[in-house]
Amino acid sequence: MPQDQPTEYPPLAPVLSVGDARRALQCYSTAFGAEELYHLVDPATGRWAHLEIRLPNGPLLLLEEEASSQPHLSGTSSRPPRVRLCLFVLDADALTARCAAAGMVVIQPPKTHFHGHRCALLRDPEGHEWMISQPVERLKPSEMQARWDER
Repeated sequence: MPQDQPTEYPPLAPVLSVGDARRALQCYSTAFGAEELYHLVDPATGRWAHLEIRLPNGPLLLLEEEASSQPHLSGTSSRPPRVRLCLFVLDADALTARCAAAGMVVIQPPKTHFHGHRCALLRDPEGHEWMISQPVERLKPSEMQARWDER
């Protein structure tokens, strides 16, 4: 990596294609406490084409599918999402409840797994999947494998 990386961004930031940037902002604000940093309006359509938000741990970039000249698909397109976002948290149950209240669909409710994390899986209104993961045990890879083998 070059030494002259910008300090306001991590080396890698996710970019999600969404069908409705305003709806995505509302959902992510309610569920995760996201704050809008800025948005850009496509002058040809008047729609939000680019939206940058800040989650508690870093940025997330959103591109509105119909408002951008760049070809990309949102999670609500006919193709399924190819990326799942994983958020590491201190309380998976509380965040899952907040996400559900924000309009996300709970695919798998919080459950403690063999690998030592309590995880939930949700789908936001834009079709993107979010895994909420709360570490509850520190396990060695051999311990995780042994637990998995016993299942």
